[in-house]
Amino acid sequence: MTHLQLGLLVGAGLPLLVAIVLVADRRGFFRLDGFPTPLRRRTALGLLVVQLVLTVLVPAIAGSRPVDPSKVRFAQLFVSQGMLAAFLVLWWLLSDRPAWAEFLRLRSANPLAEAWAGVCLGVTGWGLTLVVGVAVAIMARAADLPVPEAVPPLIRWLAGLSVPEKILVVLSAMTLEEFYFRAFLQGRLGAVTASILFLLAHTGYGEPLFFVGLLAITAVLAVAFRRTGSTIAPIAAHGTFNAIQLFVVLPVLLKVLDAR
Repeated sequence: MTHLQLGLLVGAGLPLLVAIVLVADRRGFFRLDGFPTPLRRRTALGLLVVQLVLTVLVPAIAGSRPVDPSKVRFAQLFVSQGMLAAFLVLWWLLSDRPAWAEFLRLRSANPLAEAWAGVCLGVTGWGLTLVVGVAVAIMARAADLPVPEAVPPLIRWLAGLSVPEKILVVLSAMTLEEFYFRAFLQGRLGAVTASILFLLAHTGYGEPLFFVGLLAITAVLAVAFRRTGSTIAPIAAHGTFNAIQLFVVLPVLLKVLDAR
């Protein structure tokens, strides 16, 4: 991390995150967590700030740095999800410890219908993502701005994973990310804040156009959670989106580009 990036991290990003958490606390957004003591509440809020720094702020600031796939290990893909899981467990332990189905927003009157709706939303989200990506590329060309002509190295590396590895990536992302960004963050901070944090956490792919394309699926996930109040539909949509990306879109795209 450069001195400029470190300055942005400490001088601008950290105070902003602290302010977001403190304002949310003063507005009572964490009241439903029912912390038994003030010390537990302060500890939980401190953990939330640290979690946001590690999983959102650091990737957002360092996201433009090129990634060398030869130095990436498969296990590293799960470091962020591991931090999300650890945070959720610690927050739950510090709170009044509700039932896990309630804490993770898994309760639903019709889970199968919501799961199927999520699959449909995942397919729709990919369609919207492609439309957004093409529209941005067209506008960039019209404005004589540089447009990527190749797939970023990290994306190419992900596309080359084995089938079992891709399945693990899909399963971990669709569950842990939705439990954290939708059930936890959106359930407390609202759809707009949670969606912005979700986008910032996914800036490490080395290509702005891919980031812009995520806007569509992020909106789909946020709306699905807001409409149902459950993470079932967002989980299914997220998993479907990632599965289409890893098993269909990227392999086809790489074949087309490599054939040129």
